[in-house]
Order: sequence, then structure tokens, then C-alpha cells
Amino acid sequence: MYANDLSARKQYLNRQRTYLKAHYILGKQLGLQSILGKNSNDDSSINMDSLSNEHLLPSHHDNDSTPSMNILSTFFSTFTSPSRSRTRSKSSYGKPPHNSNTKVFKYYKKQRNGDAKYHETNTIYHQLNIHPTNDENNNQTKREVNQNSVTIDLFPSSPSQSKESLVGDDDLNKTKYILTAEHFIWIFILTIFYFTWFMFIAGISIIPIIIYLVLMTLYLLSDRTRRFALAIIIYFTYLFLYDALHLIPNYTVSQVHIRDVYSIEKKLFGVFHNGHLMTLNEYFKLHHVPLLDIFSGLCYLSWIPIPIAYSLYLYRYRNKRDYIDFALTFLLTNILGFVIYYIVPAAPPWYIELYGFDMNMKVPGSPAGFIQFDKLTGIKVFSSMYSKNANVFAAIPSLHAAYPLITVLYGSLSKRLWVHIGFVLFTLSVWFSAVYSRHHYVLDVLAGGSCAIVAYILYRLVSRIPTINRLLVAYSKLI
Repeated sequence: MYANDLSARKQYLNRQRTYLKAHYILGKQLGLQSILGKNSNDDSSINMDSLSNEHLLPSHHDNDSTPSMNILSTFFSTFTSPSRSRTRSKSSYGKPPHNSNTKVFKYYKKQRNGDAKYHETNTIYHQLNIHPTNDENNNQTKREVNQNSVTIDLFPSSPSQSKESLVGDDDLNKTKYILTAEHFIWIFILTIFYFTWFMFIAGISIIPIIIYLVLMTLYLLSDRTRRFALAIIIYFTYLFLYDALHLIPNYTVSQVHIRDVYSIEKKLFGVFHNGHLMTLNEYFKLHHVPLLDIFSGLCYLSWIPIPIAYSLYLYRYRNKRDYIDFALTFLLTNILGFVIYYIVPAAPPWYIELYGFDMNMKVPGSPAGFIQFDKLTGIKVFSSMYSKNANVFAAIPSLHAAYPLITVLYGSLSKRLWVHIGFVLFTLSVWFSAVYSRHHYVLDVLAGGSCAIVAYILYRLVSRIPTINRLLVAYSKLI
């Protein structure tokens, strides 16, 4: 009887090894979690229900005559399609109850990014829902539950590894990221390129130096900060491109549109006041309210912080791929906007108030209607900010209107209706502030919103290309 059971078990394990080899590539993408180290007196079987993180309970045989396999048992999750899931397990973290008669292993907490965790002992971990059962009494149950799963038996590389195969949170936090010579070569090359660009082309200042020091510190500090540095590099790329706009002003490439945009705005969205047709910008100049001055100023100051904060929420609490989708859509929106800046240079509404329809290429930036915010608060926020404006003739499209709309397009990822509704209200508030402050026409706002929608659709289409998708998957693992 025992010989038949042992033979059946060996046949079962051989079939699973064959199955593993056929899906080796997919298996590497899903990750592994080291589960049990068995000694000469232990043997156990393990059931896997799902990919959520749950309790981990060790179990041992009471029958001393059972021979030991002396292996590390490891489980794969059920193989599914390469497409990723947008949802994340809502199972709560738990800890194994203490039992004086049972060996208690350290509890392993699921990685929030959902990726495999590589320990310095080269053991691979993955979040699994694992419940051990007794081989001798429940062997048939094990085979029924795991009919869609793969079992891999890995022999320990050393006796010490077989004694403790589960690593707790404290040990995982001590995981070290090893920098190789290749890493230092790439760091050196990128450093040379970075400072060459700013010293000989864009112009060096304290800001690029601070950015470099922050990125290098995060990259070298720990594995977690390294991943974060690689994640936020998307937003630093946006700053890099924005700063480069002053190298070739758009008014030197195409003719600046002043009168024609004003005329179209007045014709489509003009209002009558005292018998005169005027733009909404001109109307709000005559009828500004202190409460709206403060409200519009606060909304306008949040045009970048709220979208970026939401993307970091996706990075920390949702899915790394969700963060990548949001951040790259943000970057693509800016690239489209910058291209349109050079195709259709346009003056903002406040320019006509100060300089009429004549072209003045050396005009400085202006806070326009936000000067009221500075006066009411006593803080020269907008006066200082717009004095450093890279380009005055970049009203179309309004990227102030584009960024909040990206949060609406990706708001469903939060899985909270009130957050999504809040993003809609936030977007409308920024749109109103752009017109109220006389920084943008309604045409500019609509163009900015359209730019965000086009970037969103374009990114969704491009990301479905197999090669691009593989690159995105690889990047999601890096961060």
C-alpha cells in the first residue's frame, strides 16, 4: 500500500516537472514563493487556492516512519493569459497562530507591487494563498484541489537553507541590491550625457544638479528606493522636455496667432455686456470676486500635484502597470502639446489686454488674473512662477486643462466612485480657473482636453503591440 502511494507520488511529481518546463518562460513572469524547508523528520503537502496573501500554517506528520523528501516545495499559480488583471486581492494580511507543538515559521507579507521578491539567498517569493494538509490523510484532496496548478520540487542549495525556507518581513527588508559593473557603466554614461546637455546646450543651474543628486541617492540607497527612482524617471523626462522648449522658441518656427484666435473665441463663446460682445476673459476681468480669486488660484496650483499624487497612489497601493499607464499617458499628452505649440503658436488672452494685436517676442510672462490671489494672500506665488515661464506663446493647447482630465480617464482604477467624481469636479474647476484668470480661452481649454483624450487613446492602442507590451511588462518589473 505504501509502495503504491510512493510510486504514484513520484509519477505525479515527474508530470509536474514536465509541465513546468513547457511553461518556463511564463513561470518566470509570475514568480515563485519558497514555502517549506523539510528536514529528515518532516513531510507535508500544500494546497494553493489563489494568488492572494493569506495565512501560512505549517503541518507535520505524526508518523515517524514516513521517509523525508528533504526538499523545498514550491508552487506556481494557475497559468492564465498574459493580460494583466486590474484588480488586486482584498484579502487581509494575517499571521499564523502560535502552537507550542508545531514549528512556527515567520509570516511573509505580500509585496504591494505584486511582483516577485528576490532575496539575497536567491530564493524567489510570490504571493500565494497556501494551506498545508497532511499527505498521508489528504493526498487525494491535494490532487483534486491542485489539478490546475504546478508543483515544483527544488532541492536546497545548502543544509542551512533547508532549515529555514520562509523569510519574514524583517529579513526581506534587509534584502540588498547588488550593483554590478554594468550598472556603474550605465550610470557613468548617463551622467556624462546629462551634464553635457545642461552645461553646453540647455544651460546649467542649481535645479538640474539637485535633480541629479536626488535620483542618484534614491538609486543607490536601497532596492525599494531604486525602484522608485526608476518609476519617477518618467516625470523627470517631462521636466527635461519642458526645459528644452526655450532652446528653440516656437515663435521662430511658425507665425504667432493673436487676432484670429481672439476673433474665433469671441464668435463662438462671446457674451454680451452692456451691448458689447466680449470674450469670457474680458467679462471676468470686469467682474472678479475675491472668493473666486482664491478658489481659482488654489485650483490652478493643483493642476500638476493632484495628478502626480494620484499616480503615486497607483504605484504604492494599486498596480505598477496602472502607474506606468498613467505616467506614460501624462508624458505623451505633454509631447503632443509641445508639438502643437510649434505648429500653432498662440498668444494668451492677457497678452491682448497689455499689448494689443502687435507682435512682441520679448514680452515677459504675466500672472494676469492671478495677481488678485497674490494680493489677497500676500504671497507672490503666481508673480514668481510666471516670471520664469518658458514660453508666453504656448496657449494652445492648455495643458492645465489636459492634466486633470487624465485623472478622470484613469479615475476608475481607484475603485472608489467618490474619487472619480472628485476628479471630474477638480477638472471642471481647473478649466474654469484657466478662463477666469485670463490665461486661456475656452478654445485653449477644449484643445487641451482633446489632447489628453487623443494621448490616452493613442497610448492604449500602442501598448497593445506585442513588442511594446513586453517592454512595458519588463519596465513594470523594474519598478
